[in-house]
Amino acid sequence: MHLRPRSYAQVESGRKTIEVRVATAALRTVAEGDTIVFHDRATDRQLDVLVRRTTAHASFGELLAAHDSRRVDPDARHAELLGALRGTHPPAEEELGVLAFEFDHRPARPGQPLPMAPADYLTTIPHYTMYSCLYVRDADDRPVQLRSVYGKRLWQFPGGISDAGEDPLGTARREAVEETGLALGPGQPRLLLTHYLHPGPRWPMGKIGFVFDGGNLTPGQLRRIRLDPQEHDLWAVHGLDEWRRLMGEAPYARLAAVERARTDQGPHYLVTDSV
Repeated sequence: MHLRPRSYAQVESGRKTIEVRVATAALRTVAEGDTIVFHDRATDRQLDVLVRRTTAHASFGELLAAHDSRRVDPDARHAELLGALRGTHPPAEEELGVLAFEFDHRPARPGQPLPMAPADYLTTIPHYTMYSCLYVRDADDRPVQLRSVYGKRLWQFPGGISDAGEDPLGTARREAVEETGLALGPGQPRLLLTHYLHPGPRWPMGKIGFVFDGGNLTPGQLRRIRLDPQEHDLWAVHGLDEWRRLMGEAPYARLAAVERARTDQGPHYLVTDSV
């Protein structure tokens, strides 16, 4: 079915959900579950919809009395719409009867194939790594962090890079066990921060991170921390001011953002440069 640009735009935006037509012999065969393809008369655009219901009426007036006219034309008043329909179709056409095609937003046709195989497509897009970690604190809400043995010896939350096919929370839990010996993050911990780290000299790919709320550790849990010496050589508990002094401004930005998110004082999204 070809539509004027105005009507096509109404369908495309999801506002128009009834199409009105004169009841020709061909259109009387359209039934529930059939496909209608709308074409924009001004362009080559098209979209498909699934017919939910078809109803026949003796006149345009009867049709508009039976349906919400805003579903036929959301931008016209009832009287304007009736006048427009009769201005488009002479009395001889209306005497054939009119049809209301109700449709919803379910796709009627199968999707088109991707323009290239997934493996080929992957070669055309940037690659990223994903990390996940748990933000844990002591009973006084002071953050607990681990000191890395690599590179710039950064202070880190328990966590790390995801294995293939691993979900972010699963990564955080696995890494916490490997790095501290503790099973952390039970239940469904709150996601505190989504972090994007720009590529840099230290890490040539962008990194996307998820920081979950690991809660407060008891004194007994803190005593049971056992570091993996291949990754960390020291763990510590400090207040925010001391962490800021130890870490420096750029590395501290993530800790500050996580703490603001935990206390509902800031956004849960952070972008930083590589440190």
